[in-house]
Amino acid sequence: MRLLSLLRALIRLGLIVAVLSFAVPLWWVMTYHDPALPKTAQAIVVLSGETGPDGDLGPQTKARVDRGVALWKAGAAPLLMFTGTVWGDGGVISDHMVNRAVTEGVDPRAILLDPDSTSTLQNALFSARILDKRLKGGLAAPVILVSHRYHLPRAWASFRWAGFTNLTLVAADGAAPLYSWRDLGLEVLKIPFNILRGGAATLMQAYGAPERKVEKLIS
Repeated sequence: MRLLSLLRALIRLGLIVAVLSFAVPLWWVMTYHDPALPKTAQAIVVLSGETGPDGDLGPQTKARVDRGVALWKAGAAPLLMFTGTVWGDGGVISDHMVNRAVTEGVDPRAILLDPDSTSTLQNALFSARILDKRLKGGLAAPVILVSHRYHLPRAWASFRWAGFTNLTLVAADGAAPLYSWRDLGLEVLKIPFNILRGGAATLMQAYGAPERKVEKLIS
């Protein structure tokens, strides 16, 4: 009986987590509006998205780069950082993001790059390692985070987990939401998975596990 009660409780908890993992991104998609930007932001961090069919940047990744570039050109922050997944034969996605930004007029000296991350949690962790040394005030400095509406809740949670404490979330899709029901459906899987991996990684860090093992866990 105790085992059956425990199983029922786990099923209820799983359903609650699944509903929230769908509802929160959907709420962001439906209610987002551009925030007031901090006057003292020190960096804009742009998260990579998907690739295109020909090995180029996909539509969402292009939109994220373009929004980051627009923010930089408007003087929102002096540094523009790209963090992205490693490709197979196409190279590193963040390299392609940098090339697009430079083509659009961004000073290469203003660009920071994380070429190694393969997940949103790694985006956050590797960005933290780089920016903690570059920003006045470290990870407490104001940072602007750019992604799409449906992805911003998970991105926010990941960057908070990595130590950032002053984040402003900006959607690359702006006033016209760019998403699919598949995007939202995948968040139902990815958000709980991130919670489990992030929690396990925190425990590993607390017990002094090697960084490479922590990185592999959240890849």
